[in-house]
Parts: sequence; C-alpha cells; structure tokens
Amino acid sequence: MAYTLQSEAQKIFDKIVSDPRLNSPDGVKEFASKVKFIGDETQPFYPTPWKCAESQAALLAYVGIFAAAISKERYGLDQYIEVDVSHALLTGLAQCFIRCNDKWNSLAPEMDVVTRRWDHGYTRELYRQLATNIYKTKDGRWYQLHGSMDATPVLTMLGQPQHNEKNLSWNEILDMYSQLVERIDSKSLDNWSNNVYRVPGITAYGEDEFKALPHGQAIKDEPYYSCLKQPYYEQPAVSWGPPIDASDKKPLSGIKVLELARAIAAPTIGRVCAALGATVIRVSSSVNKELPITLIDGCVGKISVDINLKTFEGRKKLLELIEEADVFIDGYRPSVLEHLGFGRDAVFGLVSERDRGIVYCQENCYGWKGPWVTRPGWAQIADVGSGVGLACGRFHGYDEAHCFPGPNADYLTGHSGAAGVLHALYLRSKVGGSYLVQCSLLVSDLHMISYGKYTEEQIVALKKRNKEVVGKVRHYDEVVSLNVNEYIIRGFTADRPFEKAYKKEYFQRLDGSPWGMGPIDVVRLGLSLSDTNTKFPSVVAPPGYHLPRWDIKQNPDFEPIVVAKK
Repeated sequence: MAYTLQSEAQKIFDKIVSDPRLNSPDGVKEFASKVKFIGDETQPFYPTPWKCAESQAALLAYVGIFAAAISKERYGLDQYIEVDVSHALLTGLAQCFIRCNDKWNSLAPEMDVVTRRWDHGYTRELYRQLATNIYKTKDGRWYQLHGSMDATPVLTMLGQPQHNEKNLSWNEILDMYSQLVERIDSKSLDNWSNNVYRVPGITAYGEDEFKALPHGQAIKDEPYYSCLKQPYYEQPAVSWGPPIDASDKKPLSGIKVLELARAIAAPTIGRVCAALGATVIRVSSSVNKELPITLIDGCVGKISVDINLKTFEGRKKLLELIEEADVFIDGYRPSVLEHLGFGRDAVFGLVSERDRGIVYCQENCYGWKGPWVTRPGWAQIADVGSGVGLACGRFHGYDEAHCFPGPNADYLTGHSGAAGVLHALYLRSKVGGSYLVQCSLLVSDLHMISYGKYTEEQIVALKKRNKEVVGKVRHYDEVVSLNVNEYIIRGFTADRPFEKAYKKEYFQRLDGSPWGMGPIDVVRLGLSLSDTNTKFPSVVAPPGYHLPRWDIKQNPDFEPIVVAKK
C-alpha cells in the first residue's frame, strides 16, 4: 500500500493502543475502531526526517479514545474520533502559530511589552537568549547550552558580563559564544552545567550512542507515560456527576485541574484537559520567571492566578485549592515542589481523608529512571541528547546538531501526559484510589525515533517541497532565529497555498483584551469528537488576571497591560 500520512498515523496509533506497558483498559480500547485519520495533505511536508506529524496525530487519537470512553460512561454517547494529520502537527507546534491582527505573534514587537513584567531573566535580550544554542566544543562535539528562563548562571560559567555591554551584533554574539565553548571539552562543560551551575545542557549524541549510555539504558524501554495506582490510598470509586452545562456534555466537565507549570510540555496537559471540559487553574506568581515566547499559549483556556508559594499565605491558598482538585499537574524539576511542601507524597496525603482520590501528574525532561532524573532540561535538551538533533542537521546537509524546528517534543509529552491523566481519571471512576502519572520529553522523543525516519525517496520529495528552508538552517539557529527567519512557518507552509496550510477550522479566536491586545487566534486541539466540541473555554489571560478560586472572577488588583497603539 502506498505511504500516506494517514496510514502511517494509523500504524503508530495501533502500536500505542496495543502497548502492554500502557495497559489501556478494554473499555477504552473498544473505541480504537472508531478512530479515523483524515486530511487533504497525504504526503510528508514538514522539513525534518522524523515522522512528527504522524506521531502527534496518533497520540491525539489515543487521547481521543479515552475522551470517547469517558463520554460513554458519563452520557451514554457512542462517539467517533477524527484526527486531521496536518492539524495534529499544527497542534504539536501551537506556540509558534498564535496570531493577532492577522500577524504571527512570535514576530510581533509588541510581545516585548505584553510579557515584559514576567521576564525577570531578561530572555528577550538577544545577548542572553543566544546562551541557549548549539556550539562546538574543544573536543569536536556539539553541545546544547541552555540559559533556561535566566541565562545568569550560564554567563557566569563562561566568565562573561550579564548584559551586552559592548553592543555586539547578532553575529558577534554568536562568535563570542562559539569561541568560549570551543575552549572547553564536552565532558567538562556537561559537568559544569548540570552539577556545578545547575543549568540545562547536554552533548549531542547519535541515537544508538544515547541508548548505550547508562541513562539511555534506564529509559529506552519506558512507555509514553506511567499510570500508577498508589498504595495506602483506598478512596472509593468516584461517579462522574452531571456536566456543568447540560447542553455541552464534554468528557471532563466538572473535573478540576490545578496546574503548577511553565513553558510548554506540562501546560499542554492542562490545555488538553481544558479543551475536554475541565476547569483548569494555572498557578503562577509575579515573582516567578516565565518564558515570554510560551506564556500566552500556556494560559489558553485556563483561570490564571498569582500565588506566591514562598509565602505562608500563598501556601494556605494553594491548600484550599487542593481540597477540591481532581488533578494536580507538576511541571517543575524533580524536588522543587517537595521543597515548598507540595510534592506528590504531600499532595496524596493532603487528600487521603476525603471521599475521592487525586491524580498527580509529573512531567520532566529526562524521565523517571536513571542517573539523570534530577537534571534540569527542556525540549532542546531532549532533542539534542536523544539523536533527533544530529539527524535534523544531516537532513539539511551538515554534520552538526540542529534545534528541531519547533517544540514538537513538548507537545508530544503534553499529549502523552494528558492521555495519562484521562487514563487515571477513568480508573478512579472504576476502582477508586489516587494515581501518579509520569511523562517526560526524552521518552517521548525515543518513541518518535522508534517509528523510524522517512525513506531516502521520501526525503528527496520532502526537500523539493521546502526549497526555501532546506540547507539554510544551521546549528546556531535557535528559537529566536527560527522565528525571525520564519523557518518554522515556512516549513509548515511548504509548497502549499496559505489557505490550505492554515485552514480556518484549525484555529479558535479568543479575547485578547486581558493582554492589551485585539482578538487572538490560537491553534485548536487537533482532535474532533462526533458529538462533543473540543474548543477551549473562551479565556486566555495573563498570570494574576483572575482570583485564586474555582469559579472565574477577575482580580480587581490586576495591573492592566497597556500596548501603545500605532
């Protein structure tokens, strides 16, 4: 049979459903036959050798069968699931495709104003942003430096001033970092980054090279997510109850989700839950660092509150919210919330005496086994460490590691985590108890790698569809460069007309006034149910815009964001 995106997505979906490590319930797997992969685009079009569109589509369909199974349990609905593969990939790159006033937000200068108050790490300064990039080391290896949300430790490690005192140009800044990294061998740089300065960083490995490492061996056979019923907690099975709106029977209507996370992967878990009807509170703080480029996407469909967990009053307020929560999402590095009193064991204990259990979902970079579990990490770290990065570089004709064109690993992980949350809620409704769900960026990448690369013939055809991009991307093209040069946008467009690549039904318009902006178009969840809409709640608001409570109420003390009109 001839290759199509839809047929390959189906094959990957079948592998996920039949994966014995996931132990999907029979009542969920019976909906696998009701999944259909659709779309006008049938051949690979995104400039990467990896089957990212097919992988995203398969995972979203897997989320869909859980949503359909829950709908049947709650409402007696017997739903079909459709996934447009092109839309699924757009969902897997959603942060890059937010639009306002018919312009891509990632290129809009007003974004500096909109997000400035949370950018305590000055990540919008080019000099500091370029600390997150791939450079060659003294021993000839490629190394992913990462400044995270604050490049201060990286610049300190390299012995450089914290700001661009010499007014260096873009190319001069790149040369500065290249020369500095070229003086250090990869092992020393890795040890300094992860053990001394405690910043993300990793050597670029090949696929087999990574799997041969102790950490690679520890996680190479891990499932997309783990769903673990917790011992000692024997709360009874929980009935779903009526939906909040009787006319809108969403699968997770009435479910309350607390999200403590930043950036993309863990917030995507809450984002999916919101699209499926859950009430999601995103907990942030004005004293916390946020990543401006991801902030709006992370707030889609959620109540956005400001709680400072380093104060006693803030911790008391979080305790109140936990009392009613069904799901707790922890997207911080392992041990961060433990130190604040709200790690997984603490949260399980806090609800042990109530009549229903809780789902505690953890997301990290390196997985939950092996020597690197507590290392800090991001999607770029997972991509470069797993072998994805080197393959991307070779796709463009260079023997160097490249940043994957967009946050694919983040959304793969978010979608797998969302599937895990639905899995746990389904089990809670059947047998009761509390559940731990764990997912990670590296494990998600390893699954995509396991599906193989496109054939040489497909890659030749793929390159012809992307003449404006292929061969132009280099190792120093990090997130800012990929956006400024529109490599991600042009890559998704490929050789297609704009209207075909970016169909209106792929987007949802939300009110942007809380950000001081006009209407904001965000990518809809790339998953359709036959009898239930999967639109987001019509809210996208900055941190602290709402009061910390389970009903939506605007915070009267929120300082409005003012964007100067041109």
